[in-house]
Amino acid sequence: MSHLPVGDHTPSGYSLPASSRLEPVKRLIRAYIYPLYNIWNHPRLKARYGHPSIDADLYLWGQRGNDYERHRRRVARFVPIQFARILVAGCGTGRDVESWARLGPKSIMGLDLFSYRQAWEMWQSRFSTVAPEVDVSFAQGDLEDLSQFPDASFDLISSDAVFEHVRDLQTVLSQFHRILKPGGVLYATFGPLWYGWGGDHVSGYDSVLSGFNHLTMEGAAYRHYLDGLGSQEHSEHDGRTWIDNDLFSRLKPVQYLQYLDAAGFERIFVSEIIDPSAVACLQHPEFDRSPLRDVDEHDLIASGMSIIYRRSS
Repeated sequence: MSHLPVGDHTPSGYSLPASSRLEPVKRLIRAYIYPLYNIWNHPRLKARYGHPSIDADLYLWGQRGNDYERHRRRVARFVPIQFARILVAGCGTGRDVESWARLGPKSIMGLDLFSYRQAWEMWQSRFSTVAPEVDVSFAQGDLEDLSQFPDASFDLISSDAVFEHVRDLQTVLSQFHRILKPGGVLYATFGPLWYGWGGDHVSGYDSVLSGFNHLTMEGAAYRHYLDGLGSQEHSEHDGRTWIDNDLFSRLKPVQYLQYLDAAGFERIFVSEIIDPSAVACLQHPEFDRSPLRDVDEHDLIASGMSIIYRRSS
């Protein structure tokens, strides 16, 4: 993309997320219950839904076990987070940065295609109190052109819910490889994937049977369906923002892994999410599957992935 979107895209009335009294309990569940559940459920999911071209190290049934804390702990096994220099690629309004700041890295740079200046200033004010030892900064930039960063600038590149919006992933991965230090780690979660249920980040908001509307509807009918979601404002949480800007990779799960290999990264860990809504939709007697006859079933039921790869040289 040759030009960055102009203006501050912070949603009106934006405020930092408030802590919940139930959060300590939720963290205990995410830290101890979900990992045990996932270990038990993985062989069953692999046998029924796994695909040899993916051969995931972990298959998840929906979002249980796909939380930030779990991912951060897993990444920390492969790269020391304390004193690390981290790039959060596609940071959005900045909420992803907080979970890294708590782990005490040397610095965190948040970068996003859109400017969320007001939200970033709020986060920086919070970080100055809760993590004053961490140098946190934000900037607007295009992941396809990271020339502002010298070679081997970062120990870790983190990306949550971004790869599915990257139109030229090959170029982005080439940039990531250049700015990572040898031995540095690339971590990413991404989804919903385009060919999966809700792959446009909107379809399925009204019914489990409409989760593939982005693949089966066109033109005015599809636009009418999108408008049924209500009033629209630019927001990282409103899928129509990505639809209107045509920000989708449209890659299938195996293609993400192929691009990582081609860019010179070495695989450490891959997990894949099997979407219960997709399975329910495809099995529903009222769902007309004929428009999807040319799409592999695995691509329809795989809604997301998480990866950890290393730059070897």
